[in-house]
Amino acid sequence: NYSGEDSDITWRLYEVFLDRLQEAGQKRSLELFFDIEMPLVKILSKMEFWGVKIDDKYLEKLSRKVQDQIDDLIKKIIKLAGTEFNINSTQQLSEILYKKLGISTQDVKKTKTGMSTAADSLEKLKGVHPIINLIIEYRELTKLQSTYLEALPKLVSGFDGRIHTSYNQTITSTGRLSSSDPNLQNIPVRTDIGSEIRKAFVAEKGKKLLIFDYSQIELRVVASISDDKKMLEAFNSGRDIHTETASAIFDVSAEKVDKDMRRVAKVVNFGIIYGISPYGLAQATEKTPAEASQFISEYFKEYPGIKKYMDDTVSFVNEKGYVETLLGRRRYIPDIQSGVAQIKRAAERMAINMPIQGTAADIMKLAMIEIDKDILQKNPDIKMILQVHDELVFEVDESRIKNYESRIKEVMESIFKLKCPLIVEGKEAENWGEK
Repeated sequence: NYSGEDSDITWRLYEVFLDRLQEAGQKRSLELFFDIEMPLVKILSKMEFWGVKIDDKYLEKLSRKVQDQIDDLIKKIIKLAGTEFNINSTQQLSEILYKKLGISTQDVKKTKTGMSTAADSLEKLKGVHPIINLIIEYRELTKLQSTYLEALPKLVSGFDGRIHTSYNQTITSTGRLSSSDPNLQNIPVRTDIGSEIRKAFVAEKGKKLLIFDYSQIELRVVASISDDKKMLEAFNSGRDIHTETASAIFDVSAEKVDKDMRRVAKVVNFGIIYGISPYGLAQATEKTPAEASQFISEYFKEYPGIKKYMDDTVSFVNEKGYVETLLGRRRYIPDIQSGVAQIKRAAERMAINMPIQGTAADIMKLAMIEIDKDILQKNPDIKMILQVHDELVFEVDESRIKNYESRIKEVMESIFKLKCPLIVEGKEAENWGEK
C-alpha cells in the first residue's frame, strides 16, 4: 500500500505540474526540469549507492582530541565565571554573563527566560570579555563533536564500510543540492577542525580521490549577470579579484595590498552578493561600522554594474514577484509584498542572491550530467562519489588517475559560457581534507 500510494500520488502530481509548466512563459522551466533535474536523478542515485569510505579509527582519534579541547574550554570558562554552572543551559549562562560578570546588555535581545545567549547575541559581544570567545569556541566544537565525530561512525554501512548520504534536489530554494544523514554541506570548509573531519573521508585501497573545485564561481556569475566591466576585465585578465577589490576599497596600488587587506576584500566580495549590512561586515572583518560602510561605498564605486544589478533585481521582483537564474530556474518571493520593512529587506536580499547562487548550482548540475555521459558511463574504474558546494569528488583506480584529470577539468570549464572564464582547480589525494 505504502509504495503503491507513493507511485500513484507522484503520477497524479506529475500531470498537474506538467500542465502548469506547459503554460505560457514556462518553457525554460520545462527544459530545466527535463534536461537537468530528471537526468540528475539517476546520477545522484548512483552516487548514493556507491557512497564514500570512512576511516573510523581516524575519527575515534580525532573525537578524543576534540573532547580534550572541549574539557579544557570547560575548565577555562568555569574559572572565568568563578563558579560551577551548566554551559549548555541558556538560563544559567545568561545569569553568569549579564548578572554575575556584569556584561552590558545594550545590544542584546530579551527572551522569556532572560537576556539572550544566542549565537548572534554572543557575536556582538566578541572581545567584550574573554569568556565570550571561549563560549563561542565551546559551542562550535561540541556541535561538530555531536554532529560529525560521534554521528559519522554510526552511519557507516556494515555491508561495505562506507557512508551513503542522501542527496536532495527539492530542499533548497536556489536549486543547490543538499544532503542528509550526514549533511555534508555543513562541514566547515575553511576551519582547521573542518579539514580534520574531511580527512576521515578516504579512498579505498588501490584507489585515489580526484577533487575538483570551481574557483570563485559565484563571483564569476555575478560579474556576468551584472555585466560589470571592471570585474569582467579582472577575471578575463586572470587577475586576483580579491586583490583588485582590496586595492579599490583601501585606495592603494595592487602591489601594496597585504594579507589583512585581501582578507577584508574577500569578505566584502562574497558578502555583497549575500546582502551584507555595514554592521555585519564590521563583525566579519573586525573593523568599525563606519569603516565597513566606507568599504561598501567604495565597492559600489569600483563595480557600479553590480549596484545596478542589485537595484534592477529589486525593481523586477517587486513588479513580477519572482527572479530567475540564467538557465531559467524560477523562485517566487511572496515576502516582497510584506508591509514589514525587515521581512521585505530579507526578501530583497533573497532576490539578489538567488540568480547568482542558483546559476552556479545549475552549472554544477550540467557538469555532473556531461561528466556522467562522457566519462563515467564508459569507464567503470571511476566513480563520482561526492558533490558539496562548488566541489566534485571522484574515486579512481590509482593506475588510471592521469586518464581523467584533464578531461573532467575540461568538461567543467566548458559546460556553460559566461562572459568570463570558468576556472576549475583539480588535485589528487588520499583523503578529502588533504591540502
